[in-house]
Amino acid sequence: MFIILRKRNIAWFLSAMLFFGVSWSGYHLAMHPAMKKWQQENILVSKIDTEEKVVALTYDDGPDPVNTPAVLDALKKHKAQATFFVLGKRVAAQPEIIKRMKAEGHEIGSHGYSHPDYNKYKKAGIADDIIRTSEAIRKASGDNPSWFRPPGGYLSYDMVDICREHNLTIAYWTYQQDSKDWRNGVGAGQIAGHITRHLEPGQIIVLHDGAPNGLQTAKATDLLLSALKKQGYRVVTMSELIKAGKQ
Repeated sequence: MFIILRKRNIAWFLSAMLFFGVSWSGYHLAMHPAMKKWQQENILVSKIDTEEKVVALTYDDGPDPVNTPAVLDALKKHKAQATFFVLGKRVAAQPEIIKRMKAEGHEIGSHGYSHPDYNKYKKAGIADDIIRTSEAIRKASGDNPSWFRPPGGYLSYDMVDICREHNLTIAYWTYQQDSKDWRNGVGAGQIAGHITRHLEPGQIIVLHDGAPNGLQTAKATDLLLSALKKQGYRVVTMSELIKAGKQ
């Protein structure tokens, strides 16, 4: 059977594919057809159902020698704990920051060794990258990670199978809570404002301490934690968020 599409319909379809980040071998964002199934199986979480005013604060792409300590200082000021999804390559270069994270009560999750594009990897390559990152985290912190955030939000059946095999739960993020703080020129007020405007209980907020704009993220963390406290919200790690309600 052949399907005939008008040119504008083809253009719309291709634009939609690009916008949502779909690829032929894997998916990005929330487009994977099995995502709901994986959420029901508790192998993947992007938000929890709860009436309690609680959110998880998460940071990607670190540790950075300048930005990450600034973020940690802001969290310490407000006595808040977060989950850091770290890159194995940076962990190996900055193990003392990982030790500080652990000492101050933060959770450390995996984000791949060097933010690879898993679309270009076969299953064995994805497994090697995830294992290598876990080993770097264990060497620096003494603990195996229990959370994994796929680089770029990539999802595939192979990757999920690997996470199951290695007792890793996939930590996505609540799609409304991507403030694009990693973009150069995005200010702290913009970042914090985006998050507070879209705030709901049970959300997973994603920020980036490892991006070049990371000092603005650190300043935004200070602003955000003050605002959340005024609104009666509690900020927790991923593991604490899961305890707060049913996915």
